[in-house]
Amino acid sequence: MNNTIIEFRAFNFVKQRKRLRLLWKNKMDKINRNILHILQSEGRISFSELAKRVHLSAPAVAERVKRLEEESVITGYTATIDSHNMGLPITAMVQARVFIGKEPQILAFMKERLEVVEGYNVTGERAFIMKVAADSIKVLEGFLEDLSIMAESNTMMILSSVTRKPLTI
Repeated sequence: MNNTIIEFRAFNFVKQRKRLRLLWKNKMDKINRNILHILQSEGRISFSELAKRVHLSAPAVAERVKRLEEESVITGYTATIDSHNMGLPITAMVQARVFIGKEPQILAFMKERLEVVEGYNVTGERAFIMKVAADSIKVLEGFLEDLSIMAESNTMMILSSVTRKPLTI
């Protein structure tokens, strides 16, 4: 391939990214960003209260929220639960280095096990990270033992939560 074709492709890629960024920026005006910021911290807010805060009518806010949901910008609404107060005082992050051919099994394991609160497929040698909650060290130990037939693991106990904040928009 000659340099002209490579330069042309690189130029088109940059041009396309700028166009996509401009489209996204137009879609995400200041009002939509304000709506998202408020919904992240107050997911149960009424449309009428949300409308007052962003200085629009309730039907206009409802339409914007509906559009954000349809475009999968808003993917759901959830309650934040304190695992300690739910009787699950043991929380840990578990990194897993999956044995060859065991990836389908570990994916099913992560979805099926109640102890797994969050699971991520990540880059690097340890391909999966799980946030695990348990009611005792014995339960965590059993979880890790079951995991050991599919992956080598590294476990870090969570002592406290330092920060949890909404996505900055």
